[in-house]
Amino acid sequence: MDIGTANSRVATSAGIVFDEPTVVAIDTRSGEVVDVGEGASDLVARTSRHIVAFRPLAQGATIDFDVTARLVSGLFDRAGVSALSRARVVMSVPSLATAIERRALRQAAIQAGAREVSLLEAPLAAGIGLGLPVQEPVGSAVTVLGAGASESTVLSLGGIVTRSARRQGGSDVDAAIATRLRHRFGVVIAPTTAERLKVLLGSARGHASPQRERVMARTVEAGELVEVDVDAELVDEAVADVVHAATAMVQEALAEAPPDLSQDVSARGMTLVGGHARLRDFAEVLARETGVDVRVAADPELVIVRGLQMCLDEMSRLHALFREADR
Repeated sequence: MDIGTANSRVATSAGIVFDEPTVVAIDTRSGEVVDVGEGASDLVARTSRHIVAFRPLAQGATIDFDVTARLVSGLFDRAGVSALSRARVVMSVPSLATAIERRALRQAAIQAGAREVSLLEAPLAAGIGLGLPVQEPVGSAVTVLGAGASESTVLSLGGIVTRSARRQGGSDVDAAIATRLRHRFGVVIAPTTAERLKVLLGSARGHASPQRERVMARTVEAGELVEVDVDAELVDEAVADVVHAATAMVQEALAEAPPDLSQDVSARGMTLVGGHARLRDFAEVLARETGVDVRVAADPELVIVRGLQMCLDEMSRLHALFREADR
């Protein structure tokens, strides 16, 4: 299970069975979970007000334990796992997660019916999913760019040798886009609209193109629906701060690496994973600023959950990796 701030993925031996938003719809009158994922988002927009959507994670951390446990239980149901089956679960956790955050995630899974819960830090899971030699004495550079948290690491001998992390990611870009539209046009937009603008118009290079996109918004004062033309320059302004922070983060992780591992990274390059890695020109900017070859993984959003899936069959061999994450 890879439970992220924006999206969650679940894989079993049969493959990936869930890849949807990290949203739980709860009936506030009965306290029952109505749906999770895309179904939860759709229900809230089409049913009465007592159906409320919750996002239980922010910046890669659990902010509502009860809702997180309900989310995990809903994910178990979608994966065909009942509480009676007492499943063994492998979950990813950000390397910057505190001991309290790790304990909360594990307890949420146990409360939902898991028999055994092992945590694996996201960069290591990504390295395994990429097929990198993470347990060999070779330096491998992996940067995870998620919605709520980002982390850049150098891996070797089954552990994270150097790391730099920020509780910042793609969701911050979405929020910045929405804020700029509110200030410039006096309108509010849906989170999905902000994400669409980021995908269509955003660039890490900040070289605004003449491209524009027309979106529906609601005026702050009157609440009226209006059409707004958004240009690439506005989106690039929103992207700039997060790109600058991510660049500094990667530079910090690489600068702290021992000389031998730095040589490995220079020769082998760095791989970007996570949904935010899809931002246009991101790899190009990082390569220019670090002098290291940077590439975006194929299906970057799925690399971590695929690594976790591989770990299910290798629990005994990878025991040391889980022990480190359980600290």
